Amino acid sequence: MVRSINQAVKYIRSTDPESAIKVHTIRTWCKEGKIKFLTVGTKILIDMDSLLEYIGYKIKEE
Repeated sequence: MVRSINQAVKYIRSTDPESAIKVHTIRTWCKEGKIKFLTVGTKILIDMDSLLEYIGYKIKEE
């Protein structure tokens, strides 16, 4: 699952409204190689599995 940086932030905030993760934070993690991402033209697409694993986020199973 890949999402734009803005979509990734919205996803995290939808389950954790108090999250301190911002667009700039995710961009920095990409530049530092901490999370996986793709670039399509000038757009950065975040590998959500990599992001969620990096922040230790547990997906709730229904």
